[in-house]
Amino acid sequence: SRPEEASRFAAAESVLWTDWGVQSYFRVLYALTLTLLGVAVAVSRLFAAWLGWVAVAAGVLSLAIGIDIGYRGLESGFHDLADVGYQLLALVFVVGILVTELRFRAPAASR
Repeated sequence: SRPEEASRFAAAESVLWTDWGVQSYFRVLYALTLTLLGVAVAVSRLFAAWLGWVAVAAGVLSLAIGIDIGYRGLESGFHDLADVGYQLLALVFVVGILVTELRFRAPAASR
């Protein structure tokens, strides 16, 4: 029936909007965490400073994606494109930390 169809559509739309809100909130908080981690890595002397700035760039992209999802939802094509850049930056950061840590431990293991 028509009224039942309208109420189901409204319920589905509410779930969709909740999903967008939760994803947006997660991306913004994740961006804050990644940015703070990147700044900590950049100012510490344990890792190369450029690794920290890569994490900051990934955090900024995550923030942009979160804001975009919050305003335009998942139908926007921006987050599809920006997510590729974010994932590449995050991969460079993680691999850079891993390589640095392995190089740091290698001389200690040969003693």
